[in-house]
Amino acid sequence: MNQTIEEKIKLFQEASKAFKNNENISKKLSNSGAAKSTSIEMSYELQAGEYTRSFNDLALKRNKQIHSIIDKYIKLGEVNSVGVFGIGEAKNWIGYEGGIKNLYGVELSFSRLQFAYNNLKKLPGIESINLLKGDASQKVFQNNSFDMTITLHSIEPNGNKQGKMMAQNVMHSSSKYTLFFEPDFSTASEQMKERMVFHDYVKNLEETITNNDSFLVREKFIMDCQETENNLTTCWVLERKVKKDSSLGFSCPFTGCSLKKYRNFLYSPEAGVAFPWIGNWWSLNRSDAIFIGFAEQSL
Repeated sequence: MNQTIEEKIKLFQEASKAFKNNENISKKLSNSGAAKSTSIEMSYELQAGEYTRSFNDLALKRNKQIHSIIDKYIKLGEVNSVGVFGIGEAKNWIGYEGGIKNLYGVELSFSRLQFAYNNLKKLPGIESINLLKGDASQKVFQNNSFDMTITLHSIEPNGNKQGKMMAQNVMHSSSKYTLFFEPDFSTASEQMKERMVFHDYVKNLEETITNNDSFLVREKFIMDCQETENNLTTCWVLERKVKKDSSLGFSCPFTGCSLKKYRNFLYSPEAGVAFPWIGNWWSLNRSDAIFIGFAEQSL
């Protein structure tokens, strides 16, 4: 469900009021008819910075375990580009000591992207940082755009329908490896299952992975270090059965066609819309698109 700008303004005003009153923003917006992505975007926008400010030694210890798994596959020598879907504030990358040539991150929240950039630029091992504002449940990258794709608890809040689309996009965008660090409903305790049901978190990730014929599950395990015992992180390491060379390409979230790059916008020739460059990144949400028609005739 796409919402008009007028609807989103009204919802943002409601979300701001709920935030000031210390209410559950996502619940409030859902009850007001907000789409899942709108609810997540506005909640994260208002809460931007909280994860970075509350970062502690336990979070760093957990990060180190995550980093060791990522580096294990980067060091195989086939991984030069990494795409992180739902990068948030890049809190999970704080303390990273490995090396990545090209890191791409997509995130719904504009303000969270600024925190992500500030956290990532402190990491000397990452040569190139490329962030964009987009909805990872929409197809914003062409197939095989990255050598490795990763999610870190970013599929979790999307629910089954949208979460499945996001997981499929993450896998399709990878030419070699996909790493999911997400809660697993299939192995969760009853208490954790109740929590996931209550918050409408994704519950079909294991099924989505199993039904994808392009990947083998190379590893699956529950992480040793957890931030909370009622929301355990499971790691899936997927390896593409037939590896390919990666080639970055932006995708129109309306039609799936390749986008053409101009100085300050990306253009979809099939949809006739432009996606603008705002601040320091492309805005690739469907709701960010500007209809300009067949502009190529005059560009």
